[in-house]
Amino acid sequence: MSHFPAPGWYGKLPGSGDFMRRRLPPGLIDSWSRWFQNGIERMRTTEGADKGTSPQFIKAPLWNFIIPASLGVPVIQMGCLLPARDRVGRQYPVCVMQLYLLEEWHSLRLRMAGDWYYQLGKTLSMAVQNRYSGDQFDRALAGMPPIPEPDSGLRSDVLDIIGYQDVPCHLNWPQVESYFDPLQYSSFWWTNQSDGSAFYTHSHSGNFTTRLFFRLFNPPHARRGDHNGLHPPLFNQS
Repeated sequence: MSHFPAPGWYGKLPGSGDFMRRRLPPGLIDSWSRWFQNGIERMRTTEGADKGTSPQFIKAPLWNFIIPASLGVPVIQMGCLLPARDRVGRQYPVCVMQLYLLEEWHSLRLRMAGDWYYQLGKTLSMAVQNRYSGDQFDRALAGMPPIPEPDSGLRSDVLDIIGYQDVPCHLNWPQVESYFDPLQYSSFWWTNQSDGSAFYTHSHSGNFTTRLFFRLFNPPHARRGDHNGLHPPLFNQS
């Protein structure tokens, strides 16, 4: 059981008129807020967007992410990220995530989270598309099954080294389990695909940057509903 019993979230929803936040530590919200604000401002400046809107931003895909506990906030973050806007049309992302303390972490949590990521992405997309209020979104999140708890009987020092290949993995990017290290500095991002997007992956080293923001919210060919051809994974380091 996590010290954080339910997913938290931050950002804007079309059903509300201002920033919204639920169940996330202030320091973590500050980190995401700075990144969002800097990215939005840079995108508007670069694109010369009229009235503070970017036609590319709102077409960006739904992303899964996992973030280590070494980037200023001592928690592991697993969740989804999506472009959104508030009631009057001001563009801003929204993110939702499950947090884990380092002492709660085991790689099986990620290995067993494939169905959870998919359902979380669908729930977030519905909240944006159907203009949920904050309370409606919270109720939808509360109705989701949690990430499965690793069975202590499955775990051993030997399997921690050689891996848990006998445990089913439903992640649409199975390799991310072996790439991720909660004590290192790389975060990993991959398209959720519940929105019909092509499959893209990305790794980023260190704190979030405007370059990362552009890669996620203005990536070449990674558009929702884009089925024109096969697109290789965008697994780059930035």
